[in-house]
Amino acid sequence: MYVINAINVRDALPSAVDYLLIQGIREQTRLGEVLASPGPVCIQYLNPKEHVLFNPIRDANPFFHLMEAIWMLAGRHDGSFLDNYIKDFSKRFGNNGIIMDAYGYRWRYALRMDQLDEIVAQLRKDPTTRQAVLQMWGAGVNELMSASAKPCNLIATFRIVNNQLDMTVLNRSNDVIWGCCGANAVHFPILQEYIAARIGVNIGRYHQISTNLHLYQFHIDMITNRLGKYKLNHHYKSPHLTDLAHSLKDNYAYEPTQSLMTEPLYFDDDLKETMVLLDLLHQGKGYECAIMNIFLREVVVPMATAYRRYKDGNKAGSYEAIESVIAADWQRAGKEWLERRYVGR
Repeated sequence: MYVINAINVRDALPSAVDYLLIQGIREQTRLGEVLASPGPVCIQYLNPKEHVLFNPIRDANPFFHLMEAIWMLAGRHDGSFLDNYIKDFSKRFGNNGIIMDAYGYRWRYALRMDQLDEIVAQLRKDPTTRQAVLQMWGAGVNELMSASAKPCNLIATFRIVNNQLDMTVLNRSNDVIWGCCGANAVHFPILQEYIAARIGVNIGRYHQISTNLHLYQFHIDMITNRLGKYKLNHHYKSPHLTDLAHSLKDNYAYEPTQSLMTEPLYFDDDLKETMVLLDLLHQGKGYECAIMNIFLREVVVPMATAYRRYKDGNKAGSYEAIESVIAADWQRAGKEWLERRYVGR
């Protein structure tokens, strides 16, 4: 097993890409050619709370990453919510509007029980337990064998070490750009912080073990085109391709973060209120509600508002909303993403 020790996702992304460019094996998949890891890969994040990307070459959509994480935490599986952030998401990845491999629904509803509540109860009762396991593969979904989309992340385990909650996620197949060091690096640490806050401990390390970590050829092309420096020659072992990994590095100190929970007792109720507000926002409607948890009220809501105004062509309004985001990492990522769009118009 190859191990990547990373401080955060900004550290992990170029390291993982560099490894695959040098050591990856060329394979054909249903979605195109990839460079795949010869064996399992473990990425250990020492500070998974630092999970926001803003590298202009990667050009990750922070609005989608955050809203998908909140959608998961709420236990949703309706593709229409994500359609607001990725065009035709439910058409591309869903079945009659339902995202069959939606993790959040599996976490909270598919087993006819809330697995997150059960894990919290286990850890509260016995902080030394080794039985805090979150099931995603199958998870009571009868359509699994026939569904075209199957979950890539299979299980997550939780363990308290030195009053910190460590999390290990086992993944069968992991796209390094959009999955592993993209969306996964956001929604799993948010899940980890959610569990940690509910049991009253700090967030610890996040280990992601991928049986097959891979880099798609179309992502190599995407990064190369954005760099504007190299014409891809399809010779994967060329040392020049390591410059692609170097271009994904960020040398800046990570911005101050905002805690997910400031009022743990009210968080789940606040989350429900937030989802109602976001659903109405997506419809262009207003909604008055009292949200006590600061992250939901002053990070999630203004991020969603900024993106809605961007889609509506309201440049001044989108900037006004993004400036009100109190988490410096999400604000910077959102603002720079918007700037790249406005400059390009």
